[in-house]
Amino acid sequence: MKIAAFSIPTSEPSVRPVQLRVRLAHCLPALVLLSAPALVQAEAGNPLNDRFNFALGGFLLDTDTELRVDGEARGTEIDAGRDLGLQDADRFRIDAYWRMTPRQKLRLMYFDTNAENTRALQEEIIVDDEVYEVNLEVTGRIETQVTALSYEFDFLQGENYELGGTFGIHNLGFEFAIEAEANNVSAERSSKAKADGPLPVFGLHGVYRINDKFYLDGGIQYFSISFDPYDGSVTDLTASVVWQATKHVGFGAGWNQFRTKVEVDGDRFDGELTWKYGGARIFFTASF
Repeated sequence: MKIAAFSIPTSEPSVRPVQLRVRLAHCLPALVLLSAPALVQAEAGNPLNDRFNFALGGFLLDTDTELRVDGEARGTEIDAGRDLGLQDADRFRIDAYWRMTPRQKLRLMYFDTNAENTRALQEEIIVDDEVYEVNLEVTGRIETQVTALSYEFDFLQGENYELGGTFGIHNLGFEFAIEAEANNVSAERSSKAKADGPLPVFGLHGVYRINDKFYLDGGIQYFSISFDPYDGSVTDLTASVVWQATKHVGFGAGWNQFRTKVEVDGDRFDGELTWKYGGARIFFTASF
């Protein structure tokens, strides 16, 4: 996929630098007044008007990865947990937002999980035209990073709730590798595939404040796309309850379900990937 860059021709400036500085100076007081409501309303510990919020947590769950890596011929449908014994070793998620104005936020999410395992194959598999026979000892590895940046506008706000629409970019970085050993010689054969690309997502996000100490937080994001070389969809559902223990620190528990399915016909990855996780999540928050 090629991305073309466009430029828009402009004419010579008609305002001299000195005049421009004077006009900007006149505008500054107005800009300060426009941003004043956000500055006045900012309150740490209140999810309806705090300025910054940061959450870090882990998952009490296992991911489920199914993939197929094609070469000249169609590859084998692989269940990473069943066929290669790949269980998540590390996993965590970071969420953060900056409330730019009373109704607008910028949100950031990062999720990272890696898995590696060595075992003898119970069934023959084909990856990128490489054949891995039954009883062959192989080492499989999966590295996954999910990064999402989104803009939120809260079109509904009340004394104890807010609901907004979101639009953003969701990037999945995925790498799969498998290698075999024979006669104590490592990597007698190996295969590797990568999938990395941003996809736009749309969704809703809402907060309901039960009282000064507890609030509910939930959201949904979805997108489906089909264009060369991608064909797939992304779904992300999350719901949690947070106990605001102090003005700046809270603790939360909830549930998260994420699923991406994509078919790629590219140079680094040719095949199909279905990756999903879902289950309980625990985390702590810091707000300012």
